[in-house]
Amino acid sequence: MNEVKKLVDKFWSEDTSLAEKRKLLLLINKKAAELKSDLKHDYDLELASVEGEITERRFQDILVQLHDRIDDQEVKTGPKIFPLYQWIKAVAALLIMALVTALYFNHNHTPKKQVLADHYSQIKKEILRQPYNSGKSAIIIHLSDGSRVTLQPESSLSYYEPFDSKTRNISLKGEATFKVAKDKHHPFIVNANGFTTTALGTEFTINTFKQNKVVVKLLEGKVVVKAASGSSMGMKDVYLTPGEQLTINTKLKSHALINFQDPKKSVKLQSNQNLPPGAALVFNETPLSEVFNNLAKRYHAKVVYDGIEEAELQQLYFTGTFDGTEKMDTILRVICNMNGLTFKRNTNGISISKQK
Repeated sequence: MNEVKKLVDKFWSEDTSLAEKRKLLLLINKKAAELKSDLKHDYDLELASVEGEITERRFQDILVQLHDRIDDQEVKTGPKIFPLYQWIKAVAALLIMALVTALYFNHNHTPKKQVLADHYSQIKKEILRQPYNSGKSAIIIHLSDGSRVTLQPESSLSYYEPFDSKTRNISLKGEATFKVAKDKHHPFIVNANGFTTTALGTEFTINTFKQNKVVVKLLEGKVVVKAASGSSMGMKDVYLTPGEQLTINTKLKSHALINFQDPKKSVKLQSNQNLPPGAALVFNETPLSEVFNNLAKRYHAKVVYDGIEEAELQQLYFTGTFDGTEKMDTILRVICNMNGLTFKRNTNGISISKQK
């Protein structure tokens, strides 16, 4: 360390050659830990009254305070400064020199295009996109991964560009159709009203305009719809195939699956006949009279009709799935609301009638 001290003294006396400055910088870089240990030792000797271990943050605070004291004493002609102060000031100056040197070499030896590219990449990671369609017709939004979004009026998206290294996440309010660029290593995830729709490369529409409802239509490919973390409604994962539509009612905590392209085409669901307690209730273009009869058997309840003939109910159909944990009243609300009906409980059981 004696050699370093001598070079530092020469540095402050402005009597250092270019070769000696380079040598000093090299020694400081090589012996930084040793120099810091010496400084700590000198500090302990000089300021023994200070309690506590010298942490990195305290070391920096002490450096600033002592530096200020050095400047004050240099302006005033007073007593000789303890060598420790010169050493701390020397280290500060040398660290600045090292930083300037590093910046100089980076500037002169790194291709400018690469520097600009890295800088641009850093800026891009901090960009939050929040497009909103305030017009009267749909707009097209092109994403950085090559995906395309058709955003309907009064709808908005929220996402960061570029997407992170693992997933492509977007939040939606309103309605939009997503044409997703294929990338099996980076799932495309849309968050909407407490539910996520995940795809690798496909086309689908999500609509949250109706209060307490989320509607997902699959046009091409395959998606899985899940209840997001923290969602108030528990739901098993639902996989859609082209032509299928999932409607989720967050208020009634229920969901229904239909084929919107061909209502006569069966959806691959289980039959309700002879299902064990707790099994899913599945209806596929089932006449309402049969739906209500199945519910009556399942929940051991009596269903009667008030002001409506059973023949009329045979002309109304319902397609949907209930996971078996819902109460009968919850299921009846969903079915009746979708068909202009209402229900109430009385001494005779459950009465079904038309909405007034």
